[in-house]
Amino acid sequence: MNRRGRGLRLDRRAFWLAVAVLVAVGLVKLYGPLATARRQQDDLAALHLRKAGLAAEQKRLEEYKRQLASDAGLENAARREGYVRDGERRLVYIRPDGKPAPSRSQAGRTRKP
Repeated sequence: MNRRGRGLRLDRRAFWLAVAVLVAVGLVKLYGPLATARRQQDDLAALHLRKAGLAAEQKRLEEYKRQLASDAGLENAARREGYVRDGERRLVYIRPDGKPAPSRSQAGRTRKP
């Protein structure tokens, strides 16, 4: 009888060891897809932000396109680039150091020497 009790104890230990191994294998198998899903969620969030930025840029460009479609908008764009009408003279201001002052179209741009 003593022997039989010992066999059951060994069987219980083997059973719980098998359960622990199965749980560990299950967790390892589950981690891969969960990590992939998390990466995909992060990528999706980044793509949503990029899409929102591109939509804002598209809206700005559509507005600029609409402005350029009018005669006044086209003239303003041409004047920003330094064009003048027939009979007008373009004035270039010279700074005291002898260099020309930046025009309004170049004021926001930085030049590399």
